[in-house]
Amino acid sequence: MNLVTPPAGTASDLIFLICFSAAALIPFATYLVLLLVGLVSLPPAKSKGAGRRLFGPLFIGFYYWLLGPFFRLADRSGLRPNHITLASLVAAAATAFAIATGHFALASVLLLFGGTLDIFDGQLARSKNLATSGGAFLDSTVDRVCDGLIFGGCVVYFAGTSAMIAAVVALISSYTISYARARGEALGVSGSEGLMQRADRLVILILALALSPYVGHLAEGFVPHPSYTVTRAALWLLAVLSTFTAVSRTVWILNKLGTSRTTGPLLSCAPAAEATPTPLPAPGVAPLGPLPALDAVTNARTR
Repeated sequence: MNLVTPPAGTASDLIFLICFSAAALIPFATYLVLLLVGLVSLPPAKSKGAGRRLFGPLFIGFYYWLLGPFFRLADRSGLRPNHITLASLVAAAATAFAIATGHFALASVLLLFGGTLDIFDGQLARSKNLATSGGAFLDSTVDRVCDGLIFGGCVVYFAGTSAMIAAVVALISSYTISYARARGEALGVSGSEGLMQRADRLVILILALALSPYVGHLAEGFVPHPSYTVTRAALWLLAVLSTFTAVSRTVWILNKLGTSRTTGPLLSCAPAAEATPTPLPAPGVAPLGPLPALDAVTNARTR
């Protein structure tokens, strides 16, 4: 009987995958226990039109609980929200470079780090009472640049393949999702209807990037340019779900607008300003108040 021996080097991929999974699953199991005994609570339900998150309140509450100590540490520091926002841009550029050069495991860590920074800037602005229109504008603009960098890295790595098309479609749809909300709010319709929010897109891509090296090297060996089928599949999933979200959000806003007439500056074709966020508390094991609403996971200012 012939036994298939895994290619040399996959052990390091497996160790990374185990550590990556343990870093998420152990705290998540702890959070579930605390939830069952009543020491933490889930975020409040979202109103109609606020979006149907792919990852629901359980995961949102867990991530805010996990980051609670870091929120409090940042609150006591001299950091300002714009510092964190610009740091997330640097992290996105590093992530894009890692993806484009085929270092997917590193990219998953960098993307997780950058996504966490995107939560921190809004939370820091609220806790220090530093939320401003200028900060919200900078945050929203940087988020769009970050999306372009990350999916652009995918386009570079998968150039000439169907996955490149999926990355382009996912990027266009993500821009459409964000713009539809901003323009709708400028016309008086507030809401973020649609399944695939920005945090959901990032979570799917992070998981795919983390899993790709082990699966890819196990299937193909250490070839110069692995196909990384897990990330390919994830990009197509993102393309389909993001397109569906863009269409459903556009239709929802159109239905809300109906045949109402607009007057004055609303007829302008200038880009709409981002909405001012609702203040959100930083939860911990024993929160001082209710957990933040569900779209706080990636900074409610910008989605």
